[in-house]
Amino acid sequence: MIYLTEYDSVDRVHDRETEHRLGRELLHYVLGREYGRSWEVVQEGNGKPFLTGGPEIDFSIAHTKGLVVCGISGKRIGVDVERIRQFDERLMRRICTEEERYFIEHERKTMTREETFFRFWTLKESFLKATGQGLAVPMREIGFSVRVKEKRLTDIRGPVPGWKHVQFRYRGSYIISMSEEE
Repeated sequence: MIYLTEYDSVDRVHDRETEHRLGRELLHYVLGREYGRSWEVVQEGNGKPFLTGGPEIDFSIAHTKGLVVCGISGKRIGVDVERIRQFDERLMRRICTEEERYFIEHERKTMTREETFFRFWTLKESFLKATGQGLAVPMREIGFSVRVKEKRLTDIRGPVPGWKHVQFRYRGSYIISMSEEE
């Protein structure tokens, strides 16, 4: 299940502290709505945060300027969100496999190059967050294969079987991806 909240970022410098606070507030709201209460969030070192003293619930929080997203599940889950924007060619080479770069440049059909790039980026981040690896694994080392249908990626296949990957565009300028263990 994915929940999101928008916040006004106009006239404000990109504030990571605000985004983190809003992410935790959204998580506690979601837990209250879905389970009638909340639990303490614990993070050990740089590991994936988890809930303590409650049922086996996995969660993932992501944010970008203007939007915070939270996913919860009884299975491993990861979410990511990015605002579609210009990017540096070097970033694409650092993040995408050779096949993904070819797709972005030649096979994306009706999507812009920027949208297609951020679709791959958010898929990779959501998967790495779900597995608990985070950015310890270079994004270029995991690949996704996709098709395009009606301005969206379909038939999304990730680097490991047994996962489902869902993705959508929100308000025209955000890409949200979720990876969840089947």
